[in-house]
Amino acid sequence: FSKKLAGAGTLDDFLWATAFQIASMLKLRVVLLLPEDGTITVKAGYPPDDTLAEADIAAARWAWEHNRAAGRGADTLPGAKRLYLPLRTGRTAIGVVGLDNDKQGPLLTPEQQRLLDALADQAAVAIERIQLVADVDRAKLAAEADRLRSALLTSISHDLKTPLAAIMGAAGTLRDFSAALPEPDRAELLSTVLDESERLNRFIANLLDMTKIESGAMEPNYAFHYVGDIVGSALQRARKIIGEHKIETDIPRDLPMLKVDPVLFEQALFNLLDNAAKYAPAGSTIRVQGWTDNGSVLLQIMDEGPGIPPGDLERIFDTFYRVRKRDQIRAGTGLGLSICRGFIEAMGGTITAANRTDGSGAVFTIKMPKPANPPNFDASNTDDVGDLA
Repeated sequence: FSKKLAGAGTLDDFLWATAFQIASMLKLRVVLLLPEDGTITVKAGYPPDDTLAEADIAAARWAWEHNRAAGRGADTLPGAKRLYLPLRTGRTAIGVVGLDNDKQGPLLTPEQQRLLDALADQAAVAIERIQLVADVDRAKLAAEADRLRSALLTSISHDLKTPLAAIMGAAGTLRDFSAALPEPDRAELLSTVLDESERLNRFIANLLDMTKIESGAMEPNYAFHYVGDIVGSALQRARKIIGEHKIETDIPRDLPMLKVDPVLFEQALFNLLDNAAKYAPAGSTIRVQGWTDNGSVLLQIMDEGPGIPPGDLERIFDTFYRVRKRDQIRAGTGLGLSICRGFIEAMGGTITAANRTDGSGAVFTIKMPKPANPPNFDASNTDDVGDLA
């Protein structure tokens, strides 16, 4: 009996297995009832039966509330069709088992009563354990939801307020002192407005992307593309962010085409480049390299920053999680890497983070499956992704 109970995956499976086992061993009809919304309801039965007469409902409820037998053959509510016995643990009654058959007289012999007591004790303990685990899981989900709500409010208040303050300051200065400002100062203020507006746009886009990932609404628009083309597009798009870094690329011409959504894949690369530029000092090198290995295409983005603290490696892709950083490192939203993982996994790939073994810095590795039958185009017709400085 204990082995059958251990093999049940959910509470419903467990209750059905318990009802079947008791019915088979005692040659009786069995129903199991558990409390729900202030009353007690049928959860399983063998043979299947989910309807009870009013007298039986009253007997089952009395047995649960008073932790004593009620119904057929008992001193309380003997007019019920079934005998209802509480399923007890050391603390309280956690449910009720109802028994009946078509014979006259007592339902259980003394030997059957002892067997039922043993089965009911095992079932009650197992039910309580399953319910406790479910309570813990619900508490964890509630705590995680609270954490995400708090992180979202913190992120929005910080990541909207900072660029907005810069935009308002620059725009206000241009409005009030434009005539007195030299042309280079006016150009710098306008550049500030544009740069901070782009930062705001990226943040809002990240929020929208994260919403799609969390809701399961992400549907990649697949097509075959060369990795080098998408890398080049991501580098071009990130040119302002990575402008103070040296860029090295090593994307072989003979890499097989990948079946990906180019928009999602480029966004994942863009976020990784943004992350590398954020943590690596100006003048350092960001390297992008690709290769094939055992039926997969791998793409790596490496930087020369301080690396990832060991305590952050496991959580670095969590939503709104921000790596502890030095004062001179610009703040992040805690969304970029989470979006990378969501996009890459939506396209059937994986992404991992580690620290470099050949020096200081972080390394992010994207692994995508190599298509079985990619189209055979001439890769030499595409431009190389050259080194950028």
